[in-house]
Amino acid sequence: MYLRITLTCILAALFSASVNAKGVPIKPGLWEFTTTVSMPMLPQPRVDTTTECVEEDELSPEKFNQDQDTPCDITNVVQSGNTISWSMFCPTGAGTMMQGQWKFTSFGSSISGNGAMAMEMGGQQMEIKMEWKGKRTGNCD
Repeated sequence: MYLRITLTCILAALFSASVNAKGVPIKPGLWEFTTTVSMPMLPQPRVDTTTECVEEDELSPEKFNQDQDTPCDITNVVQSGNTISWSMFCPTGAGTMMQGQWKFTSFGSSISGNGAMAMEMGGQQMEIKMEWKGKRTGNCD
């Protein structure tokens, strides 16, 4: 249950199509995103690849994860050129809070990034690390 909540929160935060008018440039179109998640509960890193139509020409973390049940707070957004970094605080729904640091860089037709979220679960500290990359593969249908 905790694993599902945690992964849902992280993936929603990273790949939401909602963006703010201020962000790093990205070329709209069909994108392939690959994420690698590492955490103590997994025997080996989990790698997932998804395809998504991106219609906006900028990405910003300020509007990521608009989950009505457990919205995250995005703070400390810093943009330097084509790189954005931010802090994120997310309730898990189980009465605990996850917090982490994230960063991604856009190259227009590709992006890469990484981050980590930490939370206390059952009296133990747990950290989830994630790396992702994306590339534009064509036009949306």
